[in-house]
Amino acid sequence: MKPVFEQYNGNNEYCLSLSGVPEYVNSGVIVVKDDYDRKYIVSRIDYERYDDQNYQYVFTLNWPVIDVLPSTLFQGIPGLDLSLRHRKYYRVNMTPYFITERSPSENREDLKELLDEVKLDYYDRFEWILRAQRKCGVDNLLVERVHSSKTIVLRQGNYLNESLQPHDCVIIENWSELGADEKQIHHNLMQVLGAGAGLFDKSEDRFISEDECCTLLKLLMLKEEKRKQQIKSLQKCGIERAKSEGKYKGRKKQEIDWHLFEKVSAEFKSKTINEEEAMKRMKISSRSTFYRRLKELHSKKG
Repeated sequence: MKPVFEQYNGNNEYCLSLSGVPEYVNSGVIVVKDDYDRKYIVSRIDYERYDDQNYQYVFTLNWPVIDVLPSTLFQGIPGLDLSLRHRKYYRVNMTPYFITERSPSENREDLKELLDEVKLDYYDRFEWILRAQRKCGVDNLLVERVHSSKTIVLRQGNYLNESLQPHDCVIIENWSELGADEKQIHHNLMQVLGAGAGLFDKSEDRFISEDECCTLLKLLMLKEEKRKQQIKSLQKCGIERAKSEGKYKGRKKQEIDWHLFEKVSAEFKSKTINEEEAMKRMKISSRSTFYRRLKELHSKKG
């Protein structure tokens, strides 16, 4: 089966696709999380294999979400030139860099252990990524398996804590029932818009357009950023006042159970647990703090 041109652009020789119906498909979504552990889905990724053993990876970009994310949170998808702004990027009969950089190679010495860890009895780099749920050291992106599409009716008084993806649909029967208060309204909208899920307005019998969703998400994020700056400003004023009164002693350093941390560190180093699990067990929310404490542990042992 030969590749056929689709959305061809001379600046991207890989923007091609295979024709026909694949015999096997495996799919995931690329996720980035903010400081509130809130998810933003920036792309879908499909692995498609055909009966003649040709295969391709298809990245479907979620531009309404990408366009509002700050560079501090999202710096792009490794291996893709997002300046071309394609809706889809194809990698035909080749494993893209995004996959190779976050999965074990076939000649890795501990490959069997890594496969056993995720209960995988055959070598499949993409399936390993979907099961392992690990971040790569060079970025903050995760890959989650695509779930079956679902439809949710949003009613007043309910916090929306469902794991949403772009193919899901959230129905708003009445905008006045979007949440019981401002905090709940903000939370529910961010859950839907960050995932790129469909938002259906039952009162107008229509889907909210991509442009409308993009604008709404941008406004919510700007409002949240303004609130964070106000809190920082108040904290700074409070610290300055405490200093002038001689009451400021600085932020208290979090106490660490070094015996437990040594055990967690060993499991993390041997890849028995991932970074997220190690931080959770140590009750450390910041990656920089986690690695700083790892450095402290090594210096203590040294």
